[in-house]
Amino acid sequence: MNAKTRNPVGWGYLEDGLTADERKAALSAMSLFFDGKLPEPSAAPQADAMTLSPARTDIPPQLRDWLSSDHHERLLHAVGRSYRDLARLREVSPLPAPDVVAYPDSEESLARILAWADRERLAVIPFGGGSSVVGGVTPDDLDDFNGCVSVDLQRLQGITEVDERSRVVAVRGGTLGPDLDAALKPHGLTMRYFPQSYFHSTVGGWIATRGAGHFSTLYAKIEDQVQAMRVMLLDGRMVETRPLPASSVGVDPNRLWCGSEGFLGIITEARLRIQPRPQHRDTRGIIFATFEDALEAAREVLQSGLYPAQLRLLDPAEHFQSRAMSGRSAEGALMILGFESGHLPVEHAMQHALNIVRTHGGKEEPPSSAGDSVSDWRQAFFRQPYVRDLLMDYGMILDTFETAVPWSRLPAFYHEVQQATQTALNRVCGQGAVMCRTTHAYTDGICLYFSFYGRSRPGALGEHWLEIKAAAAEAVMAGGGTISHHHAMGRDHKPWAKEEIPAPFRAAVRAAKTSLDPNGIMNPGLWFDD
Repeated sequence: MNAKTRNPVGWGYLEDGLTADERKAALSAMSLFFDGKLPEPSAAPQADAMTLSPARTDIPPQLRDWLSSDHHERLLHAVGRSYRDLARLREVSPLPAPDVVAYPDSEESLARILAWADRERLAVIPFGGGSSVVGGVTPDDLDDFNGCVSVDLQRLQGITEVDERSRVVAVRGGTLGPDLDAALKPHGLTMRYFPQSYFHSTVGGWIATRGAGHFSTLYAKIEDQVQAMRVMLLDGRMVETRPLPASSVGVDPNRLWCGSEGFLGIITEARLRIQPRPQHRDTRGIIFATFEDALEAAREVLQSGLYPAQLRLLDPAEHFQSRAMSGRSAEGALMILGFESGHLPVEHAMQHALNIVRTHGGKEEPPSSAGDSVSDWRQAFFRQPYVRDLLMDYGMILDTFETAVPWSRLPAFYHEVQQATQTALNRVCGQGAVMCRTTHAYTDGICLYFSFYGRSRPGALGEHWLEIKAAAAEAVMAGGGTISHHHAMGRDHKPWAKEEIPAPFRAAVRAAKTSLDPNGIMNPGLWFDD
């Protein structure tokens, strides 16, 4: 388990915060979008000085080994790590917080904690790494309950079996990504699942949010990597699905809990399909004159029968910003094209893909000693959330949202959403920047991942963010996209997700909720009432 200190008022670990050089580079790069100037910074939130909602419940003596009402623990579990969450830390006082934080270290202790919560009518919010960016762990609107327990699962961690012949690992739900890969490495195996939250998210969280990792174009989203799972219900019952490569016996029970975000039970263990560690790799950076050219090239690569491990596109603005973080400049759109295999050479696949992209005007970027676009982007990828936290201190609105659409809606959809978001930025902030990258690609469509930046002011961060977010979400839904490709629904996306999820299915899930959680205490308010 990671021994670093989780930041109670920001992203990630305190030990991994931005260096002085990174801070300077981030401020310099962002100022390029705002006439070379940024406003004076305000004070970052301080954990010790924050006021939390009063605790409404006491810790029973028999559960003291697993429960805490410490101020810092309650604060850490009061919000996820979305822009809206961090704006709340700056603007809401007292901050709604769980009354108690639970740290079960076994299924038995988890069952005792849930039984206590049920008896006392305490809302239960499962908490993995806390990296939710959709309001998935926020204890809001819980006045009908006698309190709230945040169940932190990171002590319920470790692998219990590695089936090398079937290439499956059994792993507990509270296991962090780096810990899982470290345990698999001696076996020559890996998950090859690297979300941006890799260092701060758990296996149970990946499944509960239907996440996607860095190499999902080849290895698929997490729900396709789940062979079986164990789920604890509120009353202590354990649901255990059968480990099978495939089945056609009714509705797949695994899929009921994939994307359930903790409101149908707690995922305590999963059996996941794993991969041999790659022995053959080849990654190239390819420059296109326009994002439209890059999209067409990506479509043809996917539909030719090739499955790159990575096929990411950065539009010109995103490419420029990525390079600016390293003090360099860039023009045009960037494709990051990578193939890998545990056994077979990848040169033939790469050459076939390069032949395709060249027909769309793609030009391979030669690596240089000064750095190349691919390495600059890779360096910035895991640091971006830390940069966001820094720029919030300067009154900046900066956030992301992702969607997916069929190829037939592109490039029109890209321009529609970009324009709607830019218009909202101009209205709310006076000016701003919108950029886009793609993160996961399919034969029938692609995931577009937008970023937006604008000036706000202390006290208005959440209000301004919501106005821009709503405009972007309306454009996404009007254009036929999904409101969330891999970050889950959460509370933030409910107003638009209702349009995406058919009414009979919403009713069916409500019925399942009633059966599995009759008192409605598991992450209440996360699903629809109608």
